[in-house]
Amino acid sequence: MKRYYISGRITGLPESESDRNFQLAKVEVYKMGFEPLSPKDLPHNHDQSWESFMKEDLIQLVKCDGVYALKDWRMSKGASIEVNLALVLGLNVIYQ
Repeated sequence: MKRYYISGRITGLPESESDRNFQLAKVEVYKMGFEPLSPKDLPHNHDQSWESFMKEDLIQLVKCDGVYALKDWRMSKGASIEVNLALVLGLNVIYQ
């Protein structure tokens, strides 16, 4: 089964809202026949800086077959980096 990394806004949103957005996206990706990978589910055993989150997330993204970009991805510096990296690497990007 192909794996799709979910990319969307986290910073600046209430945690409950970003949790809900990513949970719904996991269901959507699964219904498309792909295995979802949410950055919200990664262990993140690091110093909790934005840069450390991005490093860990990007390592996982490049192991995926594609990216599922949430509708708010352009409002996020990190998600913009993730989507653009996926495009540069030739990964399929599906937009919510």
